[in-house]
Amino acid sequence: MKLTNWLLNFDFRTRARRSHYWANVFSWAGIWLVFLFLFAGLMAGGDKAAPAGALTVLLWLVAIVLSAIDGIAMVFRRAHDTGRSGWIWLLLLIPIVNLLPLYWLLIEDSHQGANKYGPPVKQFYEPTAAA
Repeated sequence: MKLTNWLLNFDFRTRARRSHYWANVFSWAGIWLVFLFLFAGLMAGGDKAAPAGALTVLLWLVAIVLSAIDGIAMVFRRAHDTGRSGWIWLLLLIPIVNLLPLYWLLIEDSHQGANKYGPPVKQFYEPTAAA
């Protein structure tokens, strides 16, 4: 996978299929597992691992920022794929009310055909065609 394809995850304007959303979630889960093992190894290393621990914490903070931006962008794109505004993610912050938008984002099928957010996406990381 090219870096430019990965950067498409940070696009807030287009659409993302359910499979793309879930693949993104599991990719970040794998990254967080790697950080968990790094932290566990550094904690077992004691004082000798202090410089590596500082670098790991810095990488961890960068990953937090990237995963937060990527997560919000994916929710926007997934909402666009179901024909709704990306700002629906604000409803996810309200308990009980968040169940309906959660259904729309994680379970509901894509809107068939083009909608106001673009043509349907057929595969992962498909760049939009130039007009």
